Amino acid sequence: MNVEVRLDDSDRHRDGSAKLAIEIPETGVRRELDLSFGELRDRCGIPDPVTLDLLLVASLCYVIDKSVKRAHSFDSWTRELEVQLPVSSPKRWERVSSRLNRTLGFLTGDEWSLSFREMGTDFFQEPERRRRKKEPEKKEVTHVCLFSGGLDSLTGVIDLLANDDTSRLRLVGHYDAAGAASAQGVLFRTLDENYPGRCDLLQMRVSHRPLEAEESTLRSRSLVFMALGIYAARAAGEDVPLYASENGLIAINVPLDPSRSGSCSTRTMHPYFLNNLREVLGKLGVENPIINPFELKTKGECLAECSDAKLLAALATSTVSCSHPTRKQFLRRRGREVRNCGYCVPCLIRRASPHRVGLDAGDQYGLDVCAGEVDINHNMNDSADDFRAVLDMLGSGKTADDFVQDILSVAPVDQIRERAEMVERDFGEIRSLIKAKAVGAVRRAAGVA
Repeated sequence: MNVEVRLDDSDRHRDGSAKLAIEIPETGVRRELDLSFGELRDRCGIPDPVTLDLLLVASLCYVIDKSVKRAHSFDSWTRELEVQLPVSSPKRWERVSSRLNRTLGFLTGDEWSLSFREMGTDFFQEPERRRRKKEPEKKEVTHVCLFSGGLDSLTGVIDLLANDDTSRLRLVGHYDAAGAASAQGVLFRTLDENYPGRCDLLQMRVSHRPLEAEESTLRSRSLVFMALGIYAARAAGEDVPLYASENGLIAINVPLDPSRSGSCSTRTMHPYFLNNLREVLGKLGVENPIINPFELKTKGECLAECSDAKLLAALATSTVSCSHPTRKQFLRRRGREVRNCGYCVPCLIRRASPHRVGLDAGDQYGLDVCAGEVDINHNMNDSADDFRAVLDMLGSGKTADDFVQDILSVAPVDQIRERAEMVERDFGEIRSLIKAKAVGAVRRAAGVA
């Protein structure tokens, strides 16, 4: 499917950025990129043309991902997407096109064919009304951290603040709509109270207009998140690291059953994706380190080893780990204080990690799986699918040897034995939660009765 990208600098946004839109002639879909670039430029400037290109390439691919229905593809999943993107240096980008196509393909499960053309104009031009304003004072930044509002990213930030008094952090959040940014703001305010002046929060909107999406799977979102982080890190210095904190099980995301193989399981921080991205960036001349400090740790180990356990305990209930926090129709408990559904895979892993450190409470979730609030035998909706898959995995008796094969079935990675042993420990944490708290039917289904 051919996707056309239109750049219009004759009618710029108020912040001085040119208008970018994607058009899909085959379906008649048109979406304009909605990027809050003015704030990003005010806080970070423009590090260099290639880093700006990266942000625009990632953002446009994200809009395309949301604008092409998988149902239109031959297998109702794998889309063939051909697009030419405007950049500052097409020859430079053509050198990485093959690797970038492979990286995007692994992430989204699609066949991408990216090519590049000269942008032909400056994407950003300072608006006349702003030229007389004083340039904002740049803050010292020693680390940039992706800040999703989840438990792992919060723990990574707390560790950096607690372990090094000289660290100065820039936290980068991404959102589509304004409401999605609230959890990040709540967490940041408490972090700033406990470590005053040590971090600041940059929340960026990367979306499209009209807002309604054609496709909801959103596998490319992590590329946008990484591009925003790289932009902020590059602006702070060529050697400033980008921290992307994600526990090892979610990062490696072994398929729980055959229906979840391939890109049917998300690959947000998969080491194969990150290594491919590092190679693309290196060939583009962007050398900022990308670090996941938790890639060989279980979620419970991340929490148990946190350098400020008191602060983590105070903030844990305000984090969101849920893969579908807006799906409320199946929940028994609702309201602003219930931020996680309780039955998706990230929520099940989350339940087990606070249990390890004595912080688990089932009434903080929309459904308490341990109390039998999800009918694993006769459920007529999809609220039990993830839970059944996890219970089947626990009951399978798989060991690290089996997980080696599961991991390699997705992609080649380094430290394969260490990752397999980490996966075994993480499922062990879930098993411990089930054994300690679950009703009999759930324990029997998990093989721990």
